[in-house]
Amino acid sequence: MKAASARWLGLGAWLVPILFFAVGPVGALLLRGTGAHGDAGLAWLASETGALGNTLGISAGAAALAFLLGAPLSLLLFRTDLPLRGAFTVLFTLPSAIPAFIWGMGWLSLASPRAGYLNRLLGDGAFDIYGPAGIAFVEGLSGLPLVLLAGAAALRRVDPALEEAARVCGASPLRALLTTTLPLALPSLLSGTVMVFLMAASSFGVPYLLGVSASPPTRVLTTRIYELVLLGGDAGLARASVLATALLLLTPLALLATWALGRSGRVRLSAGKGVASRLLPLGRARGSALVAVGLTCVLLVLLPLGAILLTSMQRSFGAELAWRELTLAHWSGVLLEPRTLRATGRSLLLAAGAGGLVCVLGLAAAVLQRSFRRLGAGVEALAVWPYAVPGTVVALALLLAFSRDLRFILLGRAAFVLALAHTPWLLLIAYAAKYLALGARNSAEALAQIDPSLAEAARVSGAGPVRAFVDAPLPLLRPALTVAFVLAFLACATEITMSVLLVPAGSEVLGTLLFELQSYADPAAAAVLACAFVALVVVGQSVLALVGRRTVEVR
Repeated sequence: MKAASARWLGLGAWLVPILFFAVGPVGALLLRGTGAHGDAGLAWLASETGALGNTLGISAGAAALAFLLGAPLSLLLFRTDLPLRGAFTVLFTLPSAIPAFIWGMGWLSLASPRAGYLNRLLGDGAFDIYGPAGIAFVEGLSGLPLVLLAGAAALRRVDPALEEAARVCGASPLRALLTTTLPLALPSLLSGTVMVFLMAASSFGVPYLLGVSASPPTRVLTTRIYELVLLGGDAGLARASVLATALLLLTPLALLATWALGRSGRVRLSAGKGVASRLLPLGRARGSALVAVGLTCVLLVLLPLGAILLTSMQRSFGAELAWRELTLAHWSGVLLEPRTLRATGRSLLLAAGAGGLVCVLGLAAAVLQRSFRRLGAGVEALAVWPYAVPGTVVALALLLAFSRDLRFILLGRAAFVLALAHTPWLLLIAYAAKYLALGARNSAEALAQIDPSLAEAARVSGAGPVRAFVDAPLPLLRPALTVAFVLAFLACATEITMSVLLVPAGSEVLGTLLFELQSYADPAAAAVLACAFVALVVVGQSVLALVGRRTVEVR
């Protein structure tokens, strides 16, 4: 009885903050956007058909580009004997780790109509990155890893016996790959494409960077929500909640499409041990394929990063491009500026705090899933679903829910006030709620691989439930928790969308500082900060690789 009571108490202790800070605000926003305004809400939504149409069109374009690039790259990188496949895989998946806003900065440096480096080389007006096409292009490249990795996972699981059967029937290696393996991997590729659509629809930084300054301006739902929040007032916030609800409704539709695609395959993919697909020999086309993939990698990944580095060494963006004019003055001026140091310290503290909360709450969710077999799916859903909610919606929901002080009275004696508005605490809650799925998924997968008999042996030896968990499973969970912490830390330290909406005046973080420098102040100084972001991501990815290598060695 005591053990059962403790489990139910633990479930309640976990549910209270999740419901109060994550589910409740978004649910209240959904109710406010769908039913509170009646005909006025429908009229507001009808007046924003341009923003809605741009959102859908840009998202569809980004998804199509990611699919057209990701499908052939998946085949070349994971099913052929292409040289340097490992290096190309790392480079092509890099856009998923670096904020899309930074990729937008890189392409703005390259293809700005007047000051872009490509237009200086090829003539004014050769490229124009502004507008819907430019936004879709950048978003598609940022979402490319979603399609690439989804295809890689499916290609590894396809039973090679099917391909061998086609070869026995007389098909060439290439035809066997295209007629047997590719159709089985297609649902996974399309699922990744749907995720790119949802990511592009939820994006704020790139549409703001490349859309607001376009001629005419290209507005999407996220940028309109930002404009309405800045406008303030009850009318502006009410209208923003209607648009946020429309944006939020795209999430279940995208997830439903992904679920349907996952069930569309008629042949079950093999997942047993010993399954090893034979790489397709490229033969004489090996050199041509290497050149094509290498040029694609240089143009789509390395070139925009190089453009940002070059911009950081210019005295001002758009100035005459000459080697003698390059300088590192911006680096010391930006990185050592008190404003940057304060924003860096604040970002690192918030990211570390959010990473700790993600690990603790995620581990608790994994333990509860294991303890409550029947409620496990519900616990997992509560922990994971905020990750699929657009950051703009999460930020607006928290902004509306905690815009006023909340007063609580306990037992008629003790009273306290919860004042989160205009404080960094609200940003910390947003970070933890948004990325809780990282801790829950990593902890659940690691815990599933640990034999329950370890904790039972500790209990037989006289240890209590908590001591048994700390001594037996917890040390084995440390690698997974370390990975979750690093992923959450990197995501929060480089986060822009929620930071722009929630950061209080005078409490800048790195994301808002980068946004302000690029949008309003000094693109050259912003490029320095973007280079620091990239360096932080590279260091974080190196830590993850080191943790993964040590985990494999221990096993």
